[in-house]
Amino acid sequence: MEEIIHYIGQNWLEIAGVITGFICVYLNAKENIWGWPLGIISCFLYIFIMYNARFYADMWLQVVYVFLNAYGWYQWLYGGENQTELKVTNASRQQLGVLLPVGVLATGAAYYYFSTFTDAAQPFWDSFNTAFSLVAVYLQAKKKLESWILWIMVDIIYIPLFFFRGLHLTSLLYIAYLVLATMGYILWRRSMLQSREGVKI
Repeated sequence: MEEIIHYIGQNWLEIAGVITGFICVYLNAKENIWGWPLGIISCFLYIFIMYNARFYADMWLQVVYVFLNAYGWYQWLYGGENQTELKVTNASRQQLGVLLPVGVLATGAAYYYFSTFTDAAQPFWDSFNTAFSLVAVYLQAKKKLESWILWIMVDIIYIPLFFFRGLHLTSLLYIAYLVLATMGYILWRRSMLQSREGVKI
């Protein structure tokens, strides 16, 4: 019992981040609006967690996430036609044609900076995941189905990345995120088809 209490005392920040992050993604997959405020709380916690782990690109990603979660919260409430609730749709070719190259360019710029000027751990993968996580959360804020495909890709990379930096709880969280992202894709696709056809799938 003492070991458990000691572990919680040493890792309470990561534990809190894991719990709020898991609930956030679960609620987003279920199209529940309360995932966004929980996401804001989780991001604040992970700013400090990533700083301590020397994942500096991901630390700044969490800062941006705070604002994107607020944006997503607003979009889901009022981003639909005539400021109504937003529905799930596919991203357009034009959107993907802009956002994916932006992700590649942002990866290159972040990698150059963090590998040259900081002692960042795994600067390339940290930069890659940071860039494409931003693309994913933007698409999620717009309720685009493709956001979950990007999350699946990012989660697969994050799992070993965090594990080998000693963030074992966070690594387990990203295994759960991978499951939730797959669930989110299935549920959002079903929701999109229901919205289009007006029938239950």
